[in-house]
Amino acid sequence: MNSMGTPLCIDLDGTLVRTDTLVESFFLLIKKNPFYAFLCVLWLLRGKAALKNEIAKRVTMNASSLPYNESLLAMLHNEHRNGREIWLCTAANEKIAQSVSDHIGIFSKVISSNNTKNVSSSVKADEILSHTDSFDYAGNSSDDIKVWDKSTGAIVVDLPKKLMNKVSVPILYQFDSDKKTIKAWLKEIRIHQWAKNILIFIPILAAHEISKTSLLLDSMLAFIAFGFCASSVYLLNDLVDLEADREHKTKRNRPLASGAIPLIHGIIAAVILFILAIIITLYLPIQFAFALASYYVITLAYSFSLKSKVVIDVATLAILYSMRLVAGAAATGIMLSNWLISFSMFIFFSLAIVKRVVELKSSESNAKIKGRGYYPADMPLLLASGISSGYISILVFVLYIDSSAGLQNYNNPDVLYFIAPILFVWLTRVWLLTWRGDMYDDPVAFAIKDRTSQLMGIVIAVLIILAAGV
Repeated sequence: MNSMGTPLCIDLDGTLVRTDTLVESFFLLIKKNPFYAFLCVLWLLRGKAALKNEIAKRVTMNASSLPYNESLLAMLHNEHRNGREIWLCTAANEKIAQSVSDHIGIFSKVISSNNTKNVSSSVKADEILSHTDSFDYAGNSSDDIKVWDKSTGAIVVDLPKKLMNKVSVPILYQFDSDKKTIKAWLKEIRIHQWAKNILIFIPILAAHEISKTSLLLDSMLAFIAFGFCASSVYLLNDLVDLEADREHKTKRNRPLASGAIPLIHGIIAAVILFILAIIITLYLPIQFAFALASYYVITLAYSFSLKSKVVIDVATLAILYSMRLVAGAAATGIMLSNWLISFSMFIFFSLAIVKRVVELKSSESNAKIKGRGYYPADMPLLLASGISSGYISILVFVLYIDSSAGLQNYNNPDVLYFIAPILFVWLTRVWLLTWRGDMYDDPVAFAIKDRTSQLMGIVIAVLIILAAGV
């Protein structure tokens, strides 16, 4: 490092923190009210500084939850202990910059954007030089090239190789984080959650039409389209829930929340996935397009508002699970029976409550879960509601067996009675694992991957085939 008399100036976005505070504050804003997105366009017409200032006035970012570059931060603390001045020099709005400075506690000066000046690139360099004759600078992007040109030394953080030769001053230190991998992207788009889309095949299975190639192909296309659409929504949901996810013991490791994937890349990926879903939808009946659009709208409503509403949140989740059945029926032209709809709503309501109980069980405090409407004291009522709803779904199934629909669809309907105790054992086991804290966040995905559940599913499938007399 250079002389202790030379200030060390640190950029914020992408350097000190592995995120973009403008993008984060934007999503905090539209989470409060999605219609702010239209105002942002008007604010941007007045300049980027005005946009940052208007957003910062309306949201408060939790500086303690940001994903800091721990390696760089450790070096800064060491320099500070050795008596060196550390300055925070960022294009972020002054409100955000000050909150970060207050949290870190080592910056002797903060240079940042205000309502009229966007402190970026050459403007940032001039602002720094108005306070000192020489400085070292830590940055991460092409905007920082002009700052390095006027500095005495550079610290580069995750700087693309094509920009390295543009740094005209000695590179004092280089910080490179782990590169983005396919594994990180698969984790972020929740590829494992695509397993839930198997529910799309239930209508052709229930109607005994699985052998029809055209219907099976339509169901497969619907499966892929639903997967792209769901992944797009997962990305948007994570962008909206960054702060809450970082306070969760497992969700904090999600690539967007941890900074492993840049937020702007997440936005681009969400758009691309949604477009791919639309393209596939063009090859399916228009009814499927309406079903997929409904799923998308309901999911956005859930992400922005409904997830924090007590009971409404789990009812919405149950609807979203059931929408996969609706989508499968729409893609194949099969009419869903009222029995299947009733069964699915009760069992999915039970499984949706499982998700909330899992969150309450994993909560490390007695306070309300951030972003949710439940307190740990709500656990007994949630357990009662979830378990009873699950058992009611079994009752609906038993009543279906002797109904006119059951007698019409199966040659040996009495065989179906053996399914009821299997469902009872499975649901009781799910709730027992949930109570013990051994359940994953999503019980449907758990059921598809759990070997005991798979075995029970195979037995149920065999019993259905025997009942159908195939």
